[in-house]
Order: sequence, then structure tokens, then C-alpha cells
Amino acid sequence: MLEKSLAKLEESGIEIGHVETIKKDQLVDTDLFEHEILKKAEKMADFYILYFSLENSVRKLITDVLSERQGPEWWDEKVPDGVKGEVKKRQKQEQETAMSIRSDDPLAYANFGELIDIFNANWSDFSDILRSQKSVQEVLSQFNRIRNVIAHSCELNDDEIIRFKLLIKDWLRIQT
Repeated sequence: MLEKSLAKLEESGIEIGHVETIKKDQLVDTDLFEHEILKKAEKMADFYILYFSLENSVRKLITDVLSERQGPEWWDEKVPDGVKGEVKKRQKQEQETAMSIRSDDPLAYANFGELIDIFNANWSDFSDILRSQKSVQEVLSQFNRIRNVIAHSCELNDDEIIRFKLLIKDWLRIQT
């Protein structure tokens, strides 16, 4: 009944985001899962959005700064060989599966530790944007620990939720 009422509202031109809800529900019947698990998933969905946004913001910062200051060949010329090698391995592994290729951008395959390596190797390009190498390393390392909880579909406890929120503030604070 609620479903029909929401659909009618949208048909009348009132945007309430219901269409997106319908699409999500049509992906899979969520009734297949236990209510408690779904409840935890809904709680964690917000943190996934924050984590996704943060990680991709860090990647965009690297791309924007190094593209502007080092030119379009920055990946080949400025990224440490160890990072390029690990990224190449992940790209090759992905190409050997039937899955879609996630991105043409090699930076999409770099993990937090490798992002730190890129900042460190190119610190002169970031020193006027970020407070210090140590602060970048500290914040991104802690994000990586939080990432492991989120990416492995575990629930953040209250302390880690607070820590996650503070880390986002820390990341924004160290950008000068």
C-alpha cells in the first residue's frame, strides 16, 4: 500500500527518491536475508558512502595535483615502481576474470598504503596542500584500518564510528 502511494507521488512529478528504492529492491529479494542482518547492513550503508567518498576524494586529489604539476604522464613518471608493479598485478588479475574492468585509471587499483607511498614520493607537490607527510600517513593508515572493517562487511562499533567521523575531520583539517 505504501509502495503504491509513493509511486503515485512520483508519477505526479514530486521527486522523493522512491524510484531508486524500487531499483535497489529489484536487484534481489531482500526477504531472503534475516532481518537483523539487513538492519546492520542499512546501518553500515551510510559508512560505506562516507568511506567511498573519502577514498575517491584522496585519489582525485592525487590525480588533480600530479596532473597539474607533473603533466599527463605523472603515473608513469612519478609513481614509485613498487606501487606501479602491484597495481599492474591487480589489473592483470582482474583482466583474467569474467568481471567488468573497474577502471582504466590505475590509481583505482592502489590501496591506502600505496596512496601514502605516492604522497611520500611526491611530497614537494603536496607540501603546500597538506600539513605534513606524517599527518597524511597517520590519517590514511587509520582510515585503512576502518576500511578493513567496512570492506569485510563487519559492523563498526560505537568507538570506531566516532573514530571514523574524527578521521574525516582530521583529513579535512590537514588540507591547508
